[in-house]
Amino acid sequence: MLQPRICRPSRTIEYSLGLLTTSLAAWTCTSTIPTATFIRHASHATQGRANGPKDSAGRRLGAKKTDSEYVVPGNIIFKQRGTKWFPGENVGIGKDHTIYATVAGYVRYYQDPLRHPKRRFIGVALERDGPGSVLPTPPNAATRRRLGMYVAPISHPPGADAALWLESHLSVNSKTATSTNQPSGIGGMGLSVPPPPVSARPKYAQNWESNWSIGRTAERKGITVREFDPKDRWLAWRKRSQKKKRKAKLRSVRASRKGKGNKKKGPLKVAPVVR
Repeated sequence: MLQPRICRPSRTIEYSLGLLTTSLAAWTCTSTIPTATFIRHASHATQGRANGPKDSAGRRLGAKKTDSEYVVPGNIIFKQRGTKWFPGENVGIGKDHTIYATVAGYVRYYQDPLRHPKRRFIGVALERDGPGSVLPTPPNAATRRRLGMYVAPISHPPGADAALWLESHLSVNSKTATSTNQPSGIGGMGLSVPPPPVSARPKYAQNWESNWSIGRTAERKGITVREFDPKDRWLAWRKRSQKKKRKAKLRSVRASRKGKGNKKKGPLKVAPVVR
């Protein structure tokens, strides 16, 4: 049986087909406009902080005083950004949210549900142990002063006269001299009160008059001053004009004194040369 013969293209036909495809590709490429891309590589770093070191020094935030540590007024207790801790009793807060002590005492970190259910507070207790060392202070607790004393009512012993007992406990500076127009004694009970002690002044100040006495000099001499009325613009204008006149007079006097001291000399007169 005869087999069909397969005809393969010659090399010339393959070469011609390759040239045709190349020319077609070249024709299609010439129809588009070629584009150029430029890439700039930095030769050196530009000026500015952006290319400097990225890691700055730490701000040293956090607690500076621990719980129950003794502080004095002005000591920094906690440095923070924002109010993670809020100022409590006997402390202050700065504009950068730094909490510092305002009294001498012991640091306390605590919560106060009556003020806020979730906030955390920093305070300073006045005592290390005892009822005054607990923060927050109960609402009805006795208030302690900075001199270490508590507010308490004065009570006299049973069976003793209240006025006599109070008189015996008054200090010398708190006792005042009795007036002739009012009944003598405390509460008009006829109790004698000694006059206040005379202050010991130095010898050169024995004849000095006190400030309150100097302030009443015009009142003793019957001198009255016109009461100032902010709506009286005529009086204000007159005072302002008089003030301007006084200043102008002073300037003229100073100018005259200055002119007398430094007189300007005229130009030098040179005799003409005779030839």
